[in-house]
Parts: sequence; C-alpha cells; structure tokens
Amino acid sequence: MIQDFKVKLLFEGQVHERHQFSLSFKGDNYQGIFHDEEIQWFHPQPKHNIGEDDLQNLESKVYDLLTNHVYQDFKVKPLFEDQVHERHQFTLTFEGDNYHGIFHDEEIQWFHPQPQNNLEEDDLQDLESKVYDLMANHVYQDFKVKSLFDNQIHECHQ
Repeated sequence: MIQDFKVKLLFEGQVHERHQFSLSFKGDNYQGIFHDEEIQWFHPQPKHNIGEDDLQNLESKVYDLLTNHVYQDFKVKPLFEDQVHERHQFTLTFEGDNYHGIFHDEEIQWFHPQPQNNLEEDDLQDLESKVYDLMANHVYQDFKVKSLFDNQIHECHQ
C-alpha cells in the first residue's frame, strides 16, 4: 500500500514544468518525476526492491494518483439530483483550454468549445478517456458495501 504520497510542481509555468512525487511503499521511500504521462524513478528504483507484479501495480496506482492530481481542476456538479433525469456537469482544463460538458449514461456531451475542433484525434481520445476515468471515480466514490443480516447465518452483501 502506498503511504505518504506527495506531489510538488517543478518549473511552474516554464517549458520544463513537471511534477515531482515521493511515496513510501512496503517500508521503502521512492521519488520520481511525472512528465508527459510517464513515470521516471529516482534512485533507488523500485524495480530493484520489489517484484514485477508489485512494480506494475505500484506504477499503475502512482499513474492514477498523478493524473488525478494533474487534473485537480476537474469539477463536477450534479444536475437534477436524485431524479430520473440526473446527469453530471463537469469542467476541466486540458492543454490550457477550459472544456465543459455533461456526462450521462457513460456518454460525454461537450459544450462550447468543442474539443474535437481544437485537438488532434489522439489528444481528443486522451481527454475523453481521462473524463471517463475521472467521472467513474467521482460518480462511484460514495459507493459502499453494507452487510445484510450482519453476523448472522444469512449474511450477504448489498
């Protein structure tokens, strides 16, 4: 499990801007740089201390934490909350442009400006993928499992 995860922005507003991170994993401390959606580890490299599966899981979790941090200006507000027409309106900044849209039934409906008019196809796919990930984390963040018939013979989870 990752502990003490910290991020700081280096060279803010400059061409070399990137995020430096530090964390503790299985009792060891690691640091690295996150730039262009890639992780570059400092010494000691976790690949020398943990197995390949643990390394992949660690990098996946670090990537998720960092991309969520990079997109921390992502904002969501429910529309028609607790009604049959409930939807989520979101805003985020991507490559310096502010985008707004509605997320409903796992579909994105963009407001003006339309990102497909401003972005290359690969960047548009990256943006929409990020919106899906962020929305999934937001919409399901309050998901809880509760036990029915707690500590009884018929116990099951709802």
